[in-house]
Amino acid sequence: MAEPPEPSHPPSDPYPTLRRARTAPFAGASRPARPQLLAAALLGIVLLASGLFLWRRPHGSAGPGGEAGEGPATLATGLESEDAGLLVAPDAGRLPDPVLLSVARIVACHDRGPKKTLPDDCDRLTGLEQALSRAIEQAASCVPQSVASATIEYVADVSFSRHTLRVSLPRAARSVHDRKVVAACAAAVREGLPASSLDSLTHEHARYQISITATYRSRG
Repeated sequence: MAEPPEPSHPPSDPYPTLRRARTAPFAGASRPARPQLLAAALLGIVLLASGLFLWRRPHGSAGPGGEAGEGPATLATGLESEDAGLLVAPDAGRLPDPVLLSVARIVACHDRGPKKTLPDDCDRLTGLEQALSRAIEQAASCVPQSVASATIEYVADVSFSRHTLRVSLPRAARSVHDRKVVAACAAAVREGLPASSLDSLTHEHARYQISITATYRSRG
């Protein structure tokens, strides 16, 4: 019986069939790996560029009647500006008040006898203070409009025991020296303070002196 022919592979590789069976699938699978890596890299670059674009783009949307980028914040700011303009507009052309008044203060209160009361201890005559302020404001035209600035102190001297009410303009506390102007202002304020208003006032002392300083500004 004839002997079988010797195999053609070298003696150092006794299992060529098994080696080819194991390496063949991996050899075939390594060929498409490079295109897949390139596609994955391109996809990553596209995603990164899209994220940067969305992050850097202006946040806002076009509103009704507005351009792109005009969002709710821009519209709200515009409405606030319009409202502010509506509130300010009525005062924009308003002329300054012709006269500014200081806070009324009690400079003295008296009773019969030697007893003296400090001004800070006197009670307030709120109704008379308000009436004096209104009378000064209503008589603002007694100072000519051409006067750039003038200061006049009005002192109301009220006596409940005698039922009298007088108004004086101390010389030391006024910048107006025109006698006609001073007389006109004193008469106008006196007319605005009828003595009959004393009947409804609650008081603790027999006599009071109330002071209000008026500052007149030019209206020309």
